[in-house]
Amino acid sequence: MRKHDQPVRHMKTHLDRLWQTFDILFVTGLAVALFLGSKVTPLLVVAGVLPIPFLLHKLKDRELHVPLRTLLAPFGLYFVYSLLALFFFTGLAPSDPKPVNPSLEFYAVAIAMLAVGLTRGLQVRNLAEILHRLMPGLLLACFLLLTYLMFAGIRDACRVRGLAPWPFIPALLFSTLALLTLVGWERFSARERWMRATILALSIVVSTTFTGSRGVAVAQLGVFGCLFLLSILPAFRNKLPHWHHLGSAVAGGVFVSLSIGLATTCGPADRFSSTATTLESLVSRLTAPKVSTETAATAKLPALPTVESNQQPKSETASDTLAQATSDEAISQRLAMWQTSIAAIKESPVFGHGSLYLQKLISEPYGYQHNHNQYLTWLVTGGLLQLALGLVFLAVPWFVSTGLSLADRLLLTIAVSLLWGIAMMFDSFLNLKFYTHYYCLLCGVLYAFVNSLREGDAR
Repeated sequence: MRKHDQPVRHMKTHLDRLWQTFDILFVTGLAVALFLGSKVTPLLVVAGVLPIPFLLHKLKDRELHVPLRTLLAPFGLYFVYSLLALFFFTGLAPSDPKPVNPSLEFYAVAIAMLAVGLTRGLQVRNLAEILHRLMPGLLLACFLLLTYLMFAGIRDACRVRGLAPWPFIPALLFSTLALLTLVGWERFSARERWMRATILALSIVVSTTFTGSRGVAVAQLGVFGCLFLLSILPAFRNKLPHWHHLGSAVAGGVFVSLSIGLATTCGPADRFSSTATTLESLVSRLTAPKVSTETAATAKLPALPTVESNQQPKSETASDTLAQATSDEAISQRLAMWQTSIAAIKESPVFGHGSLYLQKLISEPYGYQHNHNQYLTWLVTGGLLQLALGLVFLAVPWFVSTGLSLADRLLLTIAVSLLWGIAMMFDSFLNLKFYTHYYCLLCGVLYAFVNSLREGDAR
């Protein structure tokens, strides 16, 4: 009997190793998506989707330490409302052209990504340990690849994106995953803590120098400020990164950014200096007395007939005041779209104008899919109702982290909800396919990650 059992044991061992390889590839896919973009799909299909039916037996005996409703309830509220609005409250006439997003495919893939992230994440044995062990090294490898692309000149002007469609993808995903490596801080050794501080420093380089993503850089500033304030509280001593870890990460990130900028003449100085100049110009314009502004404008213009000057509406003058406050085209377009969106919100603040109304309001006049502010997008399309549901959707990491220590819950929420929340003041990530689908996949994995952490605590 033993001789007959031996081949079976060998086969089981080989199968276990095969599934462990798929587990590692699945986790790897979360990281390499930052430079592959949607081209990571084949890897996620092979390592994420295909093993699911062969590993369903692992779910039968799996104890769920986190109630499943903490994940499904906020997702259900957001997607049910979004789908109803997509079919019954579009804001467009039947003959009007339809936008690219949102669509039925957009929401169907998002729901599928949530299912894959949740199911496959729960099938990974010791997911928390794998993430803690592999993710810092994966991010370091991704940084080295981005560094090569930067110095080899494989970039759009001064912005590295790899195979991703936009440079914001490497910036946002690298920062998110770098912050997630901090979860479980109190259990890390001194070497592991400094390794994670180094990864944080590299995330600053990616957002400011490699990609020039000002929105993500501002979000990082907010996140670092929040972590610093929490770190000085006695209740979080040794449970969150200490101020000297955060300070070293910021100092190291800024130093490397400036060094790369000097070596490649592609530093963050130009893009961020134009942002500062714009803010200064806006403040001066908004705080200047109206009389002096009108007088200065009159002095610069040649004398015109009174009838012609009265024909210009005041709304256009007010809009031009902000849009012309900067020579930076990207900022100027955002200011114009925000003003247009705010005017539309005032017309229907509670329920908005319809799920596809941005096609008429933004896409046709400006040529963009969205208005570059997620909160204004929600308010325009669904009013205060969709804004509330959107904020609940964004807070999924807080809901699924129930049962963890307060420090770990804050780290998980700051890494995803706060970072994305601040960055979405300058972009409508959840109105674009890749970001929405990755967020859904990540939230499913985070649920499994928290469940794995609680399993470890239970032991």
